[in-house]
Amino acid sequence: MRERLLRLTAPVLERPVVVIESDDWGPGPADQALALAALRERLLRFRDLAGNPAVMTIGVVLSIPDPAAIAATGEYRACLLDAPAYRPIVKALLEGERAGVFALQLHGMAHYWPENFLAFWRRDEAVRRWLAEDGWRTEKLPAWLQSRWIDAAHGLPSKPLPAEAIRRAVAEETACFARCFGRPPKVVVPPTFVWDENAERAYAEAGVEVLITPGRRFPGRDAQGRLLPADRSYRHGQTLASGLKCLVRDVYFEPALGHDPAETLAQIESKWSRREPALLETHRFNFLDGNLGDSLAALERLLRGVLESFPEVRFLSSRQLAMDAPTAAPLSARLQTAWRRLRG
Repeated sequence: MRERLLRLTAPVLERPVVVIESDDWGPGPADQALALAALRERLLRFRDLAGNPAVMTIGVVLSIPDPAAIAATGEYRACLLDAPAYRPIVKALLEGERAGVFALQLHGMAHYWPENFLAFWRRDEAVRRWLAEDGWRTEKLPAWLQSRWIDAAHGLPSKPLPAEAIRRAVAEETACFARCFGRPPKVVVPPTFVWDENAERAYAEAGVEVLITPGRRFPGRDAQGRLLPADRSYRHGQTLASGLKCLVRDVYFEPALGHDPAETLAQIESKWSRREPALLETHRFNFLDGNLGDSLAALERLLRGVLESFPEVRFLSSRQLAMDAPTAAPLSARLQTAWRRLRG
């Protein structure tokens, strides 16, 4: 009931809004630059009635572990996105942003907490093998290890990180983002949606404005590495005590996992029936490893279906949605929307 009441007080959109959000882009092979260029070209083919091209937000991971340095020293070392080797990737991201089809967002300095990773690397042969053979695909790490804002260096269940450690880490990652892209981040997507109040305050202090959530916050991991029960709910457009504005992302579109565009369109229709925006979650792996052609074709089918099914749709970035959503629906629509949201 609390979640339904939160939805009831969320902004009522005047017209449909679709945002495509893609996480995990960052240091790695230059194939990413080719995939990003293909995505840019494909997104530019689709425009709403206001002339806006389809937008894909890019959740950027700013570093990966340095296998040679870690093996040589036994200590944690990282390869940063602002290194010369990754300039083609940064260039492709900036070109997409200038074209209006990419909106760059902070995912994290790393897709893990470094001390957790190092402790697990020291005692787990599978992680050592991963680092030696495939150490840029952080999405292949155990799910619990991909959570950044937890202390699990001494094992699970996880413990909260000290507030000062989080504050320093957020300052470091926002500074690195600014070095790479010429400006600090304004939108953040916490890895695996595990974070706490200290992270929210640190993000706000660093100049972040918008927090992407799944509608809930998970405070940590249990003894089996599973997400702990959510300790807080969020709604679209909510402003937190820290000053962050919240959005809810809970529609999934992973073509490489068999998600069908028709099913995603049905979820967008469900969102619009309650006059809520549809934030679609997708990931880098859909556009690499031989998946690019099929995933681009699925993305095209989805966007074509969006324009046909929702002629008045607006393509916005997450920040545009949070700061300037089209929300002047007529009173009759607001009353009908309230009933639909309460029914769930």
